[in-house]
Amino acid sequence: MSRVRLRARDRRTAAAVFMVALASSVLSGCSAEAGGKAKEEPRIPAPTVTGIRDLETVNGLKLPLEPYLFSDSEMSSLMQARNVLIQKCMHGLQLDYTPPKPQKRVGPKTMTERRYGLADADLAAASGYHMPGAAVRPESTVPADQYRALTGKGAGSRVPEGGCVGEAERALAGKRHFGVSDLSQDLNARSYKLSMQDKRVQEVFHSWSACMSNAGYKYPDPMAAMSAPEFSRAEVGNGEVETAMADVRCKKSSNVIGVWYTVESAYQQKLIEKNSKKLDAISMAKRDQLDAARKVRSEVHGGSR
Repeated sequence: MSRVRLRARDRRTAAAVFMVALASSVLSGCSAEAGGKAKEEPRIPAPTVTGIRDLETVNGLKLPLEPYLFSDSEMSSLMQARNVLIQKCMHGLQLDYTPPKPQKRVGPKTMTERRYGLADADLAAASGYHMPGAAVRPESTVPADQYRALTGKGAGSRVPEGGCVGEAERALAGKRHFGVSDLSQDLNARSYKLSMQDKRVQEVFHSWSACMSNAGYKYPDPMAAMSAPEFSRAEVGNGEVETAMADVRCKKSSNVIGVWYTVESAYQQKLIEKNSKKLDAISMAKRDQLDAARKVRSEVHGGSR
């Protein structure tokens, strides 16, 4: 039986998630309503910031846009319900389909964990810039007939529009965008870019870079160190631990986390104010999807008693 690779959309995360070079969660599909893409806006004036704290860790830090995104637990809840509905649809088509088992999470646990580079001295000493336990995840493969039923591509009239995946997502989101909205992600990426260009953040980058230079390392900013090719291999590279430890020390002495987080939070507040009506609709859509997901999961648990 022929098989095809299924690039599982279940790999969407909240956080997330936001690794080096603005690696926000990738979602397929688009919408013209509240979940639609943000239009390119002119550069907004640098916001005033007050009360910059000395921060040596990102623990407990929350960004203003987080309520309009999905946390890992929220996305997990949504995807579990989606899988239940997909399996029900597939069984209705007389296809013996079992959703892939969820894999252990290996990325940042919060939206801010590595947003501003590495900030944990213990992790730096243990694994440099590498995420503990991170590994390449194999892509799922399914028989061709299941793939057609899942996606609706090349399927017959018995299969719902968009396949069983499309049917499941409509059941949870209705006519609105399923999962994290494009607008929320775009604003999240935009605030990050704006904050990196802000002169106050640039100043602490220069201070951090000078500190690193004194320790024998040449990098213009923390993300350049974290994304260096020599530290991007499968295994921890030579000198990586020492570089990462110096990186964290220099972040603390330059207050990179305190300044960068405060400045980006201010940019996010401005972007929220400029997009308040759309974001209100996105917040409602998120709430409705999570409510629908809870209902699906409770029906499953109730029926299994």
